[in-house]
Amino acid sequence: MKHKPNVQAETRDLPPVEGWRRVEHTGRARTTCPCGLDTQYIPTTQATAAARSHAQQ
Repeated sequence: MKHKPNVQAETRDLPPVEGWRRVEHTGRARTTCPCGLDTQYIPTTQATAAARSHAQQ
């Protein structure tokens, strides 16, 4: 199976300012792959490392 890992950054909503939506990154991300890999939310650097490692399998 060819792995295609995907890293999704977690964000959270902040109160709007003058009608504009605001979000901020939490510093966490999750890596998923169609093969079933799901790291849940972990630090972003670990999530990207997991994606790189998994793609080489």
